[in-house]
Amino acid sequence: MKLLASLLMGSILILTSTASSHAHTEGATSVHEISAQGAPTVKLDVKRDPTGGYNVRVVTTDLLWKPESASMEYVFGQGHAHVYFDGVKIMRIYNEWFHLNLFQFAKKSGTQLLSVELVGNDHAPYTTEGAPIGSEELITVLESDLAPTTRARDGNYFAFIGGGLLVFGFATTILALRLRRNRAKPATQEGR
Repeated sequence: MKLLASLLMGSILILTSTASSHAHTEGATSVHEISAQGAPTVKLDVKRDPTGGYNVRVVTTDLLWKPESASMEYVFGQGHAHVYFDGVKIMRIYNEWFHLNLFQFAKKSGTQLLSVELVGNDHAPYTTEGAPIGSEELITVLESDLAPTTRARDGNYFAFIGGGLLVFGFATTILALRLRRNRAKPATQEGR
């Protein structure tokens, strides 16, 4: 009986948890179809940041950025944008500027696709003639843009630990020699 109750409760939890989060994925359950005339537009202005990654401006028309209304009821002309990098949704943005941190998101070097999709407050995409309203740009990811591999990080970590152990061993040896020297000295007597 407990097994049956556990299975039933697990099924209910799975169904309710996936239903509520479904709209926050690229597979939104609805779309906001708008005629081409009067539909929002979007264009990307992408420039490499000298310290790494890219600074991106999302230039829109006919979209009122409403961060305070994210995940709330759809209101025509309001919303935010979903950002995709190399086919994976990486973030939401609530205004026209963001920094694409390649160190955080890039998995490989080479030319990759950055795309932005306009969505309503409820995360459902704005579409026109069935196509999402968005913009995309090919960008170049350099080897220097990538995060260090696990092996490189582990190597640095082990070098740090090894250096620390070496210093600890050296300090311990010096202390041991001083203690031995102090024990070897004869005790002085007062009054002599």
